[in-house]
Amino acid sequence: MQFEDFLTLLGEEFDFDTAGIEEDTTFADINFDEFDLIELVMSIEDKYHVEIEDDFLQHVQTIGEFAAYLKEKLD
Repeated sequence: MQFEDFLTLLGEEFDFDTAGIEEDTTFADINFDEFDLIELVMSIEDKYHVEIEDDFLQHVQTIGEFAAYLKEKLD
C-alpha cells in the first residue's frame, strides 16, 4: 500500500480532507486520539485481513510510519 492509498483510506474512513497531510504529519496533528486509531486499525484488519500488532500501535507517531508498516504487511 502506497502512502497515497493510505491517505485515501484514511479520508474515506473518517470522512475528512487529507490535502496537506504529509508523511511526517502526526496523528495528533490531525486530532486523532487512541479511539480513532483503534477504529482505523479495526477497519484495516477487516478490509485487508491483516493483524496489526499492539506494540506497533503504542509507538506509531506519524501517518508515514503507519503507511510504511502497512506496505510491509501487505506486500
